[in-house]
Amino acid sequence: MEKNNEIMNLIDSYENRISMVEGLITAVYHSAVIFKESLDKFSGERETLKNSLQETLAKSCSLRKKDFNFLIEKILADSEREKKEIEEEQKQVGEGLEEYLKEQKRLATSLRENLTRVIQGEKDGESLEQIINEIKATYQNKGEKIFGLLRSFQLHLETFQKGQKEINHKLQQLVDRGESLKIKDLRAIEAAKSRQERESERELRREEVKHLLSHFKQERLDRDVMEGSEKFIGRR
Repeated sequence: MEKNNEIMNLIDSYENRISMVEGLITAVYHSAVIFKESLDKFSGERETLKNSLQETLAKSCSLRKKDFNFLIEKILADSEREKKEIEEEQKQVGEGLEEYLKEQKRLATSLRENLTRVIQGEKDGESLEQIINEIKATYQNKGEKIFGLLRSFQLHLETFQKGQKEINHKLQQLVDRGESLKIKDLRAIEAAKSRQERESERELRREEVKHLLSHFKQERLDRDVMEGSEKFIGRR
């Protein structure tokens, strides 16, 4: 009885992990809603700022509208590209998590059913061992990849939103200068944006290191669950 309870607890632990994946799927779809809302907010603010800047530079520097549009588009060129990249990443992560979840549920059901048969003496431990090996392979081949994509997506999304907020902040600073605003001030934003991108890349690398450390810790926990199952099989 004690052995049976032990392996049941291990399966419960595995099924809790499945619940975690379900939570991640919900979080991904929730992030899509938040992303759209924040993007709409930034876009609305930016249009107002662009109009104010264009009017100010037209008065103070006689800058033609088409020349202003050329300058501002250089500053904002990466935003639309990054937006499309994030939307594509979001789609890939959502689909990948759903596929992984479906596979994990199938394996968990099969593991529990076969365990019951082993306990009842209808099967030997080989069937359990095969399923455990399949679980390991699924995690190594699909799980690690999809969780890596998820973390990459989260970091990309955070960096993008931070960058959009920073651009709007700099545009607002230019608007606040009023008639003292010069064309060179607008051009200076592009240089500042490059520095911000380099800083964002460094921050991403720091976050990736933290993620790797967390990932290694989770791998150890997963191995403990799988090894516990294998020891149980070996004792039967």
